[in-house]
Amino acid sequence: MVIQIIVNYLVGLFAGYILELGYRSFEAKKLVKPLLVNAQMYGLSTIGLYLTYTWQIHLVIKVVLILVLTTGVEFVFGYYYLKVKKIRLWDYSKERFNYKGIVSLKFSFYWLIIALLYYYFVLPSVILYSDEFIR
Repeated sequence: MVIQIIVNYLVGLFAGYILELGYRSFEAKKLVKPLLVNAQMYGLSTIGLYLTYTWQIHLVIKVVLILVLTTGVEFVFGYYYLKVKKIRLWDYSKERFNYKGIVSLKFSFYWLIIALLYYYFVLPSVILYSDEFIR
C-alpha cells in the first residue's frame, strides 16, 4: 500500500505539472512553468483518489468525496499561501460562484472531471503496475 501511495503521488505530481504547464501556457500564449506547489496539489489529490478507490462505498458517495477532496486540496493550498505566505497562486475572483477567489464552482467541476478520468482510466493501471513492481 505504501508503494502504491508513493507511485500515485509521483504520477499525480508529473501529470499535474504537465496539465498545469499546458493550461497556463495556453492561457498566456507563451510557455509558463507552474510552481512546484501547484503540482504537489495533484500529487496529494491522487493519494486521496487512491484511498477512495480502495473503499467499498456507493458510487454517488465516491463522486461527492472526490469533489470535496479535489476542491478541499485546492482551497487548503490556496488559502495557506494567500494568508501565510501572502502569495496568490491563482485568482478565481472573476468567476461566478467563487469563494475568496481561491475556489470556484466552475473549476471544482473541472477538477472533478479530471479526477474521475484519472480514477477510472489511469489509477487501475498505476495500481496494476505498482503491484507488479512490489512482486
